[in-house]
Amino acid sequence: MIKRFYNLRMQMAFLFVVSIAFSGAITGALFSILRWYYKQNVNIDTNLAALRQTMRAFGDVNAFLVVFVPLSFIMFMLLTKKYTGYFQTISTGIRHLANGDFSQKIHIENRSELGEIAEHVNVAATMLQEAIERGDFSETSKNELIVNLAHDLRTPLTSILGYLHLILQDESLSEAQKKHFLTIAYTKAGRLEGLIDTLFEVTRLNYGMLPLKQTTFNIGHLLLQLSEEMYPIIEQANLTTRTEIEDNLTVYADGELLARVFENLMANACRYGADGQYIDITAKAGGDYVEIRICNYGSTIPEEDLPYIFDMFYTTDKSRSSKHNSTGLGLFIAKNIIEQHDGTISATSSLKETCFIINLRKI
Repeated sequence: MIKRFYNLRMQMAFLFVVSIAFSGAITGALFSILRWYYKQNVNIDTNLAALRQTMRAFGDVNAFLVVFVPLSFIMFMLLTKKYTGYFQTISTGIRHLANGDFSQKIHIENRSELGEIAEHVNVAATMLQEAIERGDFSETSKNELIVNLAHDLRTPLTSILGYLHLILQDESLSEAQKKHFLTIAYTKAGRLEGLIDTLFEVTRLNYGMLPLKQTTFNIGHLLLQLSEEMYPIIEQANLTTRTEIEDNLTVYADGELLARVFENLMANACRYGADGQYIDITAKAGGDYVEIRICNYGSTIPEEDLPYIFDMFYTTDKSRSSKHNSTGLGLFIAKNIIEQHDGTISATSSLKETCFIINLRKI
């Protein structure tokens, strides 16, 4: 019974009843005082007597309700004011937790569900802090990296070994066949080398060993240059580039690294936007930032995949990724590069379009 009383709904109901009781008592006392004052001090020919006649005509009950209802509302708001503070306290605590600040604890002296929520948030903060201090997340990431690395390296390596074994063991192969198999093995070895180079680059980016060579330049000119350089790839995908770029979009950044980001996004637009007709590249100033959008109108990214597409080795469609030789590292590298420039990168996808949005600080 005691536990049920501390239920939030029961507390609200109790405060509602209390506010009605207080309001009724105050309104009744007020009317009693007025009635006593009227009998003791008011003559029939005074203004107060006329007011009393008006109230009688309006109805005593109606007059009582005119005072009682607003007073009940005010009383209830005053009695529940502390609960608004509880909600604000919980909201602030969750915001600190989301920002990675685990030192802020939520203190609520309430035994209802609000107190339980506060305790749960505090426990979650403590557990997250302990997990980070133990290195659980980094260990999980390393294990995931090893598993995915082994898978992505094994595929081309197995293919190379298979073709070389075939060439060495099968003496009946013609020179033309041997050359054909060696060409395939060479191509696979090139892919393997590229994958290893990419992984080294990811490591250097992750640990800040890749210094930024920042200069001041017009990022609009860079986008136009890249769209021209990638024209053969875009034309091969039967797509047309449309650009809408403002003038004087100056940034202080590493042009080579940003070029890699934009090339990756344009290449993805060609791979997965072939069902559409256009690739739209827009760049405009917005406050202290330059906003760059690269949009295509082909296949969409499932809504459940959007929060994870920038994670290492994440691919939305395994069969499609295999077809396009995707390792799931391109967007991870792009996000890392943009964040090293104190910028942001995000993606939206709908039946209408898929857009990657980059914000970089402008000069």
